[in-house]
Amino acid sequence: MAELIYTRDNLRDLVQLSSLINSSLDTQEALNNALMSVEQSLNAEVSSIFEVDQVRGELFIRLARGPGSDKIKTLRLKIGEGIAGWVAQTEKPLICPDPYADARFSRHFDDESGFRTRSILCVPLKSRDRLVGVVEVINKKEAQGFTEEDLEVLIMLGNMIGPALENAQLYSRVKEKLSLTREELKVVENKLLQTERLAALGKLSRGVAHEVRNPVMIIGGFTRRLQKRLPANDPAQEMIDPILHELRRLEQMVAEIEAFTVLLEPDIKPRDLARVVDQVLAASAGSLAQRQIVLERLVPPDLPRIPLDEHLLGQALGHLIDNAIEAMPQGGRLTLTVTPEPRGVRLHLRDTGIGIPPEDLPYLFDPFFSTKPDGTGMGLTKVHQVISDHRGEIEIKSAPGQGTEVNIWLPRWLVK
Repeated sequence: MAELIYTRDNLRDLVQLSSLINSSLDTQEALNNALMSVEQSLNAEVSSIFEVDQVRGELFIRLARGPGSDKIKTLRLKIGEGIAGWVAQTEKPLICPDPYADARFSRHFDDESGFRTRSILCVPLKSRDRLVGVVEVINKKEAQGFTEEDLEVLIMLGNMIGPALENAQLYSRVKEKLSLTREELKVVENKLLQTERLAALGKLSRGVAHEVRNPVMIIGGFTRRLQKRLPANDPAQEMIDPILHELRRLEQMVAEIEAFTVLLEPDIKPRDLARVVDQVLAASAGSLAQRQIVLERLVPPDLPRIPLDEHLLGQALGHLIDNAIEAMPQGGRLTLTVTPEPRGVRLHLRDTGIGIPPEDLPYLFDPFFSTKPDGTGMGLTKVHQVISDHRGEIEIKSAPGQGTEVNIWLPRWLVK
């Protein structure tokens, strides 16, 4: 399969498509946004999303767009039947340039709708490695038909649609089965949207890192060789220094993105959270003393053991403490409190630092977002991932000049 080459326009379109796909948790609206994005990106006449009915072993049409789509909405396919059924059965993407010459093609939909299928592009939709459906686009408007590059684009969009579909379904079930207040529903919606946005941005970030790595290495190598060849007093040295500074930032960013994408499967077992807290505080003691920051540790002696990965949770807590230290350059107070709760424990961090502007708060966990001049914007993204892997929750509250509060809730039992 040909490798998709990212251009500035590709990346901008993918970011816009990601935002559109994940802009709503209403099932039909989210899927309609997704299909509209697919049609615009691939210039297709018809598109549809099939959902898997695991009980009956069938595919049914969750949503269809384009000519004749209103006549086929009640039709179903057996897993393995037709192009969509074959893709669902094999979980492999497919370009079908001449459906009527392909034995896998089912004419049932054309017969019912009166529509003529000339070409098909179809990919599986997965969420957490589980098949949830299939997305199919039909009849590219250009004469040459669908290409390998189109297939790569649809695969990437499918990676975004699959989790969005599953989360939208979960949200609908929550609305149907639980009597939540309007405020509680809004909290659930925001959490699901944030999780889905992070997942989509994470996939896009991996693609960006892959394309950026090689040119950054080449530019860095030639620039460093040039710096060594030029005399130390050459005026050009003043221009090379800022180039190398920015290259180091790019190299660090690529390295952190790649490290984020290969985060180890957490080794979560019942362990002593107080031990993790004390190890992190011991490692930060020098920095706290250097900045003249007073530490207040409030951890009860009879804290229950909870399921956690000491290494990953220690990294996440260490990053949060480092952020607090950087926010108090003239000294201050850092309070760390651990409180047992009925379903687990709450870890609360509060600093008396410079605080965070309100307009930045919604984006703190997004990849590449940083308030630091030399920051890569991956630190809090990794913290969020670690807490999510522990089935926990994290919340940050802050205001300029009033310090920052971080609340982390960790469950006493993991529900898989």
